[in-house]
Amino acid sequence: MGRVHLAIWVVLLSIAASAAAGDVWINCAPGYDIFLDGEHAGVSERAEFGKNLRGITSGDHTVRLEEEGLTLAEFSVDVGGSEIQVVVGALAPKLPEVSPGGSEIRPGEKPVGTITITSDPSECNVKYAGEHIPKIKPIMTFPMVPVGGHTLWFESSGTVLKETVPVQEAQSAKVMVDFHNRRIVITDDTEDVDVDESEAETETTRGAPECIEYWIEVLRSQDREVVDAYQKILEDLGFYREHQKVITIEDDGAAPVYKLRVGPIERKKKAKWAAGLIKNAGLSNVWILPDECQPPSERPKREFRPMTAGG
Repeated sequence: MGRVHLAIWVVLLSIAASAAAGDVWINCAPGYDIFLDGEHAGVSERAEFGKNLRGITSGDHTVRLEEEGLTLAEFSVDVGGSEIQVVVGALAPKLPEVSPGGSEIRPGEKPVGTITITSDPSECNVKYAGEHIPKIKPIMTFPMVPVGGHTLWFESSGTVLKETVPVQEAQSAKVMVDFHNRRIVITDDTEDVDVDESEAETETTRGAPECIEYWIEVLRSQDREVVDAYQKILEDLGFYREHQKVITIEDDGAAPVYKLRVGPIERKKKAKWAAGLIKNAGLSNVWILPDECQPPSERPKREFRPMTAGG
């Protein structure tokens, strides 16, 4: 019986590992040389509106764009089970390396951060810096965004939402656009590990309800069997079924997309801790999403208390 259980675990982990690999679409002008972790991965093309990098293993990777005479662009991407759309603006011409006074000029070394967008529904239109860009993949990322406030517009099926997104140096401003409830929630990835849970939450929530709780999104997939495998892995980690939620998104003529989440969790600090347990189990592409609190009648009877890493 033990061997059977071990075999099941091997199959489940194999499915999870294969699902964790993801695709990254570098949305950019044609003619750029694309490098992934220092290795040449091809040249961006007009037909692809950039370059599609497929089957990348899960985890953090470095992407670099180069073209002779232009400043290079380099940034990191966190690859997991969801497809990522990275939007890179036109590369600027190189500036002289040395000023008349002899001191070095380092082009592009202005403080920058990142804007990462998820939305429901997944596909929508985004306007940023005067450009209208279709959001086609589940996750859209704008790397190398100058520090400061940036106004973005979002449109889906005639619903238009607008928000100014604050960008901090070396931080990712995470934007969740909920067209169904006509709201935008903005958080950042600052780790508040030393903050006591009794202290007030520090994240920015714009247009959100007064009562906020957190869900961890573990997976987005069109394969229901993969979702079922992930649910079993989560259950063995202590994330029981009553704390799991599968959201099905169906569009006319397209296969349904399944979102697997665990929660609800009252405190952001506890949500980060639970997300860490999930990452340590090899399910690396997780997101913490704020949401409106459930009414007492709909809340699970058991308290959310997953197992620690040691069991």
